Amino acid sequence: MNVMAMNAARIPWTNFFAQINVASISISNYFSHPPPPTPPSFDSCHTVLAFVVPVLLSLLQIKYQGNQISPFDTHPISMVISVSSLLLYCLGYHAKSRWPTYGLVVSHGMLVLGSLSVVSLASILFPGSFGPVLYTFFVLFSAAELLKLLIWVRQKIMGMLPSQLTTAAFSNTGGMAVV
Repeated sequence: MNVMAMNAARIPWTNFFAQINVASISISNYFSHPPPPTPPSFDSCHTVLAFVVPVLLSLLQIKYQGNQISPFDTHPISMVISVSSLLLYCLGYHAKSRWPTYGLVVSHGMLVLGSLSVVSLASILFPGSFGPVLYTFFVLFSAAELLKLLIWVRQKIMGMLPSQLTTAAFSNTGGMAVV
């Protein structure tokens, strides 16, 4: 009985040291092979947009408080751009959930549309000379997003291309001997 009690008392210590050993191996493995960095997700951009648009609308409400005119009267083009891009953004959100195959393309489009809505609302808040600067930044941002999307499409096409070229090259020799 006494030997059994001694074995029972030793088991937790050996289990404890085994857990420390496993933890140290896991930590050393993590530092020798860290996981690849995760790219920023589109969800974080959507969260920022969900915060920025109501803030900009509140600031517009404060700016036009007590006036007989609204931003729709003073800046009709900017307001139409903002509302229509926000509606297209919402349609993109629905399309992304309905057709997940095209999720990356739709997410890039949503990012551009959300940015256009923010830029058009912000251009109303700032003085008239600052609006073109905002739209210039938007164009540069949109061009960068389009470039990212084109690089992704090129990688997809180039990934499929070599396998199709090699099978076509070996099957269509046209009766000629390949040296």
